[in-house]
Amino acid sequence: MTRSVTTTTDPGRAVTPDDSDVLPSGDRVPFVGDRVVVRYRLGDATPADWRGDASAALSDVTGILLDDGDPLVVDRDGPQSIPRSAVVSIRQLSRVTVRNSEIRRLESAAADGWPGTDTATISGWMLRAGGGFTRRANSALPLEFGSGTDETTLAAVRGWYRARGLPTLVALPERLVPAGQIDGRPVSGEIQMLVRDIEVGVENSPTPTNVRLDEAPTAAWLRAYRGPEVDVPTAAEVVAASRGPVVFASVGDAEPQAIGRATVTSSPDGARWLGVSALWTAPSRRREGLASSVLSALIAWGARQDATRIHVQVESENRTAGTWYRRHGFGLHHTSRYLEL
Repeated sequence: MTRSVTTTTDPGRAVTPDDSDVLPSGDRVPFVGDRVVVRYRLGDATPADWRGDASAALSDVTGILLDDGDPLVVDRDGPQSIPRSAVVSIRQLSRVTVRNSEIRRLESAAADGWPGTDTATISGWMLRAGGGFTRRANSALPLEFGSGTDETTLAAVRGWYRARGLPTLVALPERLVPAGQIDGRPVSGEIQMLVRDIEVGVENSPTPTNVRLDEAPTAAWLRAYRGPEVDVPTAAEVVAASRGPVVFASVGDAEPQAIGRATVTSSPDGARWLGVSALWTAPSRRREGLASSVLSALIAWGARQDATRIHVQVESENRTAGTWYRRHGFGLHHTSRYLEL
């Protein structure tokens, strides 16, 4: 099977960002459907300043991005058109207001779905190792309020990973660690945590006839996920690790044409979350709805495990995946990034 390099949540192909994704300000254009705040220079072609300040040179508009072309169109009590050349900055906001405690709870549920094969806790950090297979299963995460950022704590974290022959990667969800308290080498771009609700009654939906659900990944599933050179024993152990039910979806038997993984875990407040990952479709079978069938099967399975909400991680530069998930009802909850200490 011919593979293209994708992120672990890409239902289509990975897209290299191009100039059409970037504004004159240098900011990357958010996705259609996102809540944004756009600052712009006032002029004849831009909306009037909402404050009615005749002396203002700049104004802003907060709302839902309806069109990411030129002009940008933002819905704030009706469509507002803003030429790209007038944009000073654009900031992507979460779909709804999100508290730090809500980020911490969701990250806890997500981490339980990717705990690696070896874990420990040091000063509020959850440390995960899994033979170096995937960043999520081999990184430290600040899950507790006030997770230590002092040198003693970070030295202990580095020592834990050094003992396992691994680099020290830390996953930093926004707002959980005060800015400037941790320095390191960036090893990822922005990663978006997208969420949506699970509809009532979806647990009664039949699994699409072309989708098979298994309790363990096959070698063929793992090769579809990470390529023909994958270390099958290590990968199988890591992706099967979860502190809740886990399932593996595939379309096709000997040579999967589409795959996906899902877990169900609980956040500290008791909410049941379905975590979707590893959604992938063979290049020759894209645009046939296979990814949608896999997602539907995983959502119905999660609902039968009493999950009420879904989360998925997508790299913000992957326009194909980001757009696809938003078309399936997902919206931004928060962002994160990885650093190597």
